[in-house]
Amino acid sequence: MVDKAIERERKRQTGWRKHWARAKRACTLPPRVRLVIAWLLMWGLFAVLSMLAVVYSVVFGHETTKLMLFSWCFACTQTFTVEEPFMIAMSILLPWLSEQLTNNVLVGKIFAKVVSPVSSWCYTVANWFSVNR
Repeated sequence: MVDKAIERERKRQTGWRKHWARAKRACTLPPRVRLVIAWLLMWGLFAVLSMLAVVYSVVFGHETTKLMLFSWCFACTQTFTVEEPFMIAMSILLPWLSEQLTNNVLVGKIFAKVVSPVSSWCYTVANWFSVNR
């Protein structure tokens, strides 16, 4: 009698998980379909942003649009040639350097988990403020 009550309570508590797993399997799309959806979203975003650039060009004129596109290209170039390598180097070198200076592996792990992401965030915020003054 007690075993039946325990079994009934276990089924009551875990019963929804069985239905959730079945619903999740039924609603999950195949990988190829997800890939096609992702590409369609990217192409849609490209089309919307291209139309935005055309609208800016019509509204602001040729010279202003040319300056805007040059500034966008400069910003992308700066991001990929200066900021990203600096962030990667800082996130790798700070934990290693702290580990070497203190001869303590724990300090390196703390830097890797806490200080390095915070310092990267601080650099990004400082860079944003310096550009958007």
